[in-house]
Amino acid sequence: MNLDLDGLIDNEQFRRFFLPLATLFLTGLFLSLGLWQLDRAAQKNRLQQMFESNVYLELRPGMPVVEFQNLETEGRYLSERQVIVDRIILDDRLGYYVLTPLRYAENEPLLIVNRGWIARSNASGSKPQVEVAGTMRKVRGRMGFLPKVGIRSGEAFTANDDWPKLASYPTPDELSRALGAAVLPFVLLLDPDDEDGFIRRWQPAERGPMMHYGYAAQWFAMAAAVAGIFVWKRRKTAV
Repeated sequence: MNLDLDGLIDNEQFRRFFLPLATLFLTGLFLSLGLWQLDRAAQKNRLQQMFESNVYLELRPGMPVVEFQNLETEGRYLSERQVIVDRIILDDRLGYYVLTPLRYAENEPLLIVNRGWIARSNASGSKPQVEVAGTMRKVRGRMGFLPKVGIRSGEAFTANDDWPKLASYPTPDELSRALGAAVLPFVLLLDPDDEDGFIRRWQPAERGPMMHYGYAAQWFAMAAAVAGIFVWKRRKTAV
């Protein structure tokens, strides 16, 4: 059965009911997309404000945390159980992130502290010197996550590797298995001013809010264009 599109479009009943519904749908869709972009911009603003905040909260077992929230706690580094994340690039140089477990509370998951970036040595097969005292200390930093990669070839850890273990973008579960202990689902990005760290230049990985404001303006402009075309067509038809 053939559908006469030309006749359907020219049909008065079709234009009277379908076009207003289509206009309403498209206008609502574009407006909702614009509002969604404004919400994303607000989230980025909150993230930026969190990043710029100088207020530190004491990390307590089970407390909810958000990305880049400033945290502080006391504990002991487990220097004999450190992990070195390979293939981390900084300033076009190849190096490592040094992940050190911190026992901040008894019978609780370990807090993984990212102590920063260290350059790879030219010596083949050598590991960087990352020892740190296991004395009681206060550490400060920002809530963050483990570094991620789109595609990882092979396992995170090499079998029978000595400590500190070399890893390729491990997940929290893989870290937990390697350490033989539960770990928190986030890491603490050690403050640049804290002792026993390496190069630390923590920055939000995502773009700022201006990109979302631009997208929102585009969606709102499209909604206005659809509504304007509909009004123009109705006035033209009424003449």
